[in-house]
Amino acid sequence: MSEAVAGAGFGRNISSQTAEILGELYWGSVPSGTQVNTSEAAIEAMKRFGRDPNAGMLPRLPSIPDSLIQKAIFGFNGAEGVEMTPGQYKEEMSRICKAEMDDLRKAMTMGSSSLMHVIYEDGVTYLYKRPYPIQALIPVEANKGKSVLWDVIGPYEFGSASFGTEDQPFTESDITNHNRLDTVKFMYSVGRVTKAAQLAGLSQVPARDMLAIRVDACQDALRALRERSILGVTRDITSTVNAFANAGTNEYKGLYELITTNTTTPCYVTSNGNSYDLIMKDLDTSYNTMVKYAMEPNLAVCDYRTFGIIRRGLMEYFRTEPVKEFVQGISKINLVFPNHPGLPLVPHPFLSQTATYGSIFLLDTRLISRRSLWQDMYEELAKVNLSQKFVISAAETLIDRSDVGDDTTGGGAPAYSLHGGVFSIA
Repeated sequence: MSEAVAGAGFGRNISSQTAEILGELYWGSVPSGTQVNTSEAAIEAMKRFGRDPNAGMLPRLPSIPDSLIQKAIFGFNGAEGVEMTPGQYKEEMSRICKAEMDDLRKAMTMGSSSLMHVIYEDGVTYLYKRPYPIQALIPVEANKGKSVLWDVIGPYEFGSASFGTEDQPFTESDITNHNRLDTVKFMYSVGRVTKAAQLAGLSQVPARDMLAIRVDACQDALRALRERSILGVTRDITSTVNAFANAGTNEYKGLYELITTNTTTPCYVTSNGNSYDLIMKDLDTSYNTMVKYAMEPNLAVCDYRTFGIIRRGLMEYFRTEPVKEFVQGISKINLVFPNHPGLPLVPHPFLSQTATYGSIFLLDTRLISRRSLWQDMYEELAKVNLSQKFVISAAETLIDRSDVGDDTTGGGAPAYSLHGGVFSIA
């Protein structure tokens, strides 16, 4: 494997051929476009990379498994509609974490143990630690290559049908299909720890693995960048303003840009409402428009300020606490719409809480996915002094299967995304 990785030029020259090699190395037998469990996929990749201690890289797991957040928001057993209680969530969290750590230990016995850094209680308070719900709730799919391709047929583009006479002459009709194309984007977070810092950390009481702490912080920085990119807000991971922003040249388009680019058949509402009644009316309008275009929303995401308005409105009407909190940072309110008994509304800290910038996204997560060439990966960089330098990287893009715009440029430009929401809430 180390020869193949070196030949691919990982971290230096990501050509189309390089991307295909790396995709094969990371995903193994998983075909492109296949939905994956992110933690299980990372553990399987660890086993492959772990067989060669000279590979120089190692896939990394998220600190909170995405599957736990999915179960908390969509229910303990979404297929049967059984709601997940906080107690069940904690039990499931313990079970999954134990199972994944057991698999992780097995993976690391095959080699590359020098690349495995374990964070333990060492007297450091990690204020940057938080769940990243949007990247957990949107499916992840393997992509073995630099190009991302998918096809779409619109909700009313399936041909025609009509009544006729008993001897009606037949005239066939065509369906309209849209060939969509995008390319993966590359994300990096680079860290460095001096040898003196590592030795000083180990000599403290309690001992601190400074390299492990730095690696963990870099991965969280990468996950924070991903979370912002998916939402379509400021990509600066230190920002507390979090205004909506279009993607730059090397970035992929976020949900806000995908949704609001549709000016032909928009499913979103520009609101001026600042009360529970007005917001819910706008939300009904967006939901009903999406249904008209054959969309089936299963998730709503909003800012904290809007979440508070809705929570207080529900308390006033029903006199019961509507919020279900599973762990700190993961909570929801179930909204009732026609043919949907409990659509989860999840507050997100990266959405602006400023008046006139309030927002609610209405999403069908079955039609959005994150296509990944490789997930978070640790790699040691060349050593030119007494420091140990490394990079955490990922290669991915966000695709929207409700986008029925015609892409003639090959740039993946969205035109008619049919997801909805309410924006500019006063």
